[in-house]
Amino acid sequence: MNEIQETEKRIKREVYLKDYKGQDRVVHAEEKKREIDEQRAFTPAFRATTGIQMLDECVDGFRRGQLIVVSGPPKNGKTAFCQTLTKTFTSQGKKCLWFSYEVGYEELFEKFPMENLDFYVPNYMESGNVEWVEEKVIESKIKHGTEIVFIDNLDFLRDTAILKGMGLNLSAYIGSIVQKIKRIAVEQQVVIFLMSHIRKNKWTTNELPDSEELRDSGQIAQLADIVLMMVRARVDKRVDDPESVYLGNLAILGVMENRHNGKTKRMHLTFNDKMFSETPKDEYYKLKESYDGKNEAGSRSSAGNW
Repeated sequence: MNEIQETEKRIKREVYLKDYKGQDRVVHAEEKKREIDEQRAFTPAFRATTGIQMLDECVDGFRRGQLIVVSGPPKNGKTAFCQTLTKTFTSQGKKCLWFSYEVGYEELFEKFPMENLDFYVPNYMESGNVEWVEEKVIESKIKHGTEIVFIDNLDFLRDTAILKGMGLNLSAYIGSIVQKIKRIAVEQQVVIFLMSHIRKNKWTTNELPDSEELRDSGQIAQLADIVLMMVRARVDKRVDDPESVYLGNLAILGVMENRHNGKTKRMHLTFNDKMFSETPKDEYYKLKESYDGKNEAGSRSSAGNW
């Protein structure tokens, strides 16, 4: 292409863009703000609270378009915690959709703390492909008014189109998948809770793992609006069992990253009747001392059914 053709192409493009009125046209910020304000006037305010006071105060409720990553060691209560949130959210009249990859529906339903399972699931978990997940989110939103989505968990999500372009770069591949999940949350204006694992060297920790411990990609924490970490209390002294033993029904939840307002918080929980509830710090440590005492006396701590 010669210089004259290049100039003609540039002029033609500039004329086209000068008169462009498409949805993605460039507008003044005040004009966009007025549009948003008009939409809000006809849209009910949305804020999903958990009933866990310290968590609600820290994150100021969950909002549409947010991606919440829930992580921690395996068998430490991530799924049970999200099931607790589901019960709380549905009691507020909010509609939830679950993608359960780690366990089948029979096991999932058995552990739910709800007499009536008032949430939605795909009739058949056909695929972990992100495009399929997006279609089900849109379908559920149109048919049932879904506002909150739970995905259990990141390990099962796939995107063959991305993988072809990424080669063997696992970190970039996982980051691209999380980026797509975040985009779904924004475009469909839903809250998405994405469960994820941490690195294996932190599986037996008695402290909250940092967000840097998220497995496979550092982009997970960067793309999430909020990162929650969960860890079950473990005995400090193993008298009657050489293996790691959980300390009763105690757990710690941490808000590790919070793009909404920057606040972070560590809180104490107990697990009873298939649900997590907030426990005052003093009461938590009294229970911990009680469980530790039983273990030192040779009585094995209960791991519970999480």
